[in-house]
Amino acid sequence: MEARARHHHHHLRQLRAALLRRGHPIPALPAAHPHPDRAHLSAIRAAAASAPRLALAACACLRRAGLPPPGPRALPALLRSAARCDGAGAYVGGAHAVAVRVGALGDGFVGTALVGAYVACGRAADARRVFDGMLVRDVVAWGVMLDSYCQIQNYEAALLLFAEMKRSGVVPDQLILATVLSACGHIRHFRTGKAIHSYMLVSAILINAHLSSALINLYASCAKMDMAEKLYNGMLRKDLVSSTAMVFGYAKNGKVEVARSIFDGMPEKDVVSWSAMISGYAESNQPNEALSLFSDMQENGIMPDDVTVLSAISACANLGSLDKAIWIHSFTENNGLTKTLRVCNALIDMFAKCGDITLALNIFNGIPHKNVITWTSMIAAFAMHGDGKSALVLFEQMKKEGVEPNKVTFLNLLYACCHAGLVHEGRSMFRCMVQEYMIEPNHEHYGCMVDLLGRAKLLQEAVDLIESMHLGPNVAIWGSLLAACWMHGDLKLGAFAAKEVLELDPNHDGASVLLSKIYAKSGSWNDAEEVRGVMKLHGVSKETGSSWMVLNDPNHEFAAGGGKHPESDKILLKLDGKRKCSATQREPCDFFQPGGKLPMRWYPQDYLQKAPMMNMAMRANPASGRRLAAASSV
Repeated sequence: MEARARHHHHHLRQLRAALLRRGHPIPALPAAHPHPDRAHLSAIRAAAASAPRLALAACACLRRAGLPPPGPRALPALLRSAARCDGAGAYVGGAHAVAVRVGALGDGFVGTALVGAYVACGRAADARRVFDGMLVRDVVAWGVMLDSYCQIQNYEAALLLFAEMKRSGVVPDQLILATVLSACGHIRHFRTGKAIHSYMLVSAILINAHLSSALINLYASCAKMDMAEKLYNGMLRKDLVSSTAMVFGYAKNGKVEVARSIFDGMPEKDVVSWSAMISGYAESNQPNEALSLFSDMQENGIMPDDVTVLSAISACANLGSLDKAIWIHSFTENNGLTKTLRVCNALIDMFAKCGDITLALNIFNGIPHKNVITWTSMIAAFAMHGDGKSALVLFEQMKKEGVEPNKVTFLNLLYACCHAGLVHEGRSMFRCMVQEYMIEPNHEHYGCMVDLLGRAKLLQEAVDLIESMHLGPNVAIWGSLLAACWMHGDLKLGAFAAKEVLELDPNHDGASVLLSKIYAKSGSWNDAEEVRGVMKLHGVSKETGSSWMVLNDPNHEFAAGGGKHPESDKILLKLDGKRKCSATQREPCDFFQPGGKLPMRWYPQDYLQKAPMMNMAMRANPASGRRLAAASSV
């Protein structure tokens, strides 16, 4: 026994020497220390200042030296150190066992520290079990548990816990109120957030800068910019958080000019501010401005994070420029951001929309642990490029890997079948979704099936499907049927579908134009003239389609039937010469053959989904790109 004690004291002396070399001395501790818990606390604090794992080693050495286990004073410090170690879950679990052994779980400080430790290592369920078992739960304990739900983005659970806290009689402090307001903003619970604001006013709670920022963020997230602006203008000192919230709110609600004005007036900007403004440009279909600001951000010495990069990737995808896509991919690789799964998923989508399916596939194959979004993104990429068979093969591989598909996965599979004309496979995917995975189809799924059947001239089957829908058909579904009827010459059914579209959307230009053409084609000139008259009366006009291409960096836009391009005369002259030259050489272009390469870069996904017949040559502008295939084919 004496030899064993000497051995443990030797380890303790070694630990003390190691800590002393690192500049964190602890006193010499005899085996019979008068205050063993203080001894543990002293050792843990000194060791934790150097490295969290050393704190655990210090505690173990003290135990071997004969001291009892750490008590209520030392356990919170031990738990904080355990949560900072690699593989923290096991260490926190061990500290939890020590707390149970010494009967310290009844102590409020220990319980709160244990909840916080489990939260820090990502074990929210264990944190909640400890929290529910606590005899005394003060405002700090409630705050830690609320914060844990917000960290894992379970905002609904955070609001339910806050309601439970109110029922228990615990009065929330400013930090808790700010946390709950943030949760309301994330899930756009305007009524709950407004009720909390009213509670703060009635209870005469001091609304400090932190709470003001949380309220501004809430109202901005819920598109209540008038309320957010009123709070913002009433602040004596507009801090970084509140200004960023205003930038985010205005940008999110399409007022990017106002957002940019606030952004430019901010004396200091952090990565969140820059990200909010870049995201605003990307979501407002201003990709060039987004990428320009992304470059300015780095010139100002601010390093983009994965959130910023996601907005830049979205801008590149929207722009359709492969050169810029390769540039942003290189940036993510050089800065270690390709280790983030959501960045890799976005890169797959970007390369697909910029026309390079090979690079998209390379990114996909390089991801070691793929989630459902990864698989769905690659399936969507094949769908964009009209490669339905590859999309279906990938789906089978996805099932073998044990990844369960969701609604979006099946939507892209149906699009893939639609673009490739795979009717049997499309029916099979629809049945698989409903019967095997119990996924309720929505309007988009039905619209895809109607489009698929309509293109295959299975008009009666498309009508039967519409009649069997559990929810009422919308404009897109009737529009798909209308386009198919016009394509295959079923004027009677087409007129019926057009009327259904116009009943739901009287100002729908595409349906009005097609209905007029259907009447004209069937010889009903009076009806055709009446439709044209109604269009004129309501100010409905067919939007001009446009396309663009990237050549030596600038974007060149061309409008149907117009001389929008500054060099349109030269282009028309050149095309006229080419047309005469090719009159005697009628060989088909290789890129229109099966497996041929596309000569241009484009790809807005929603336009591809609605107008795949045009997907070899043009990218529609955002306004016309959202129109139905029926309108686009006129």
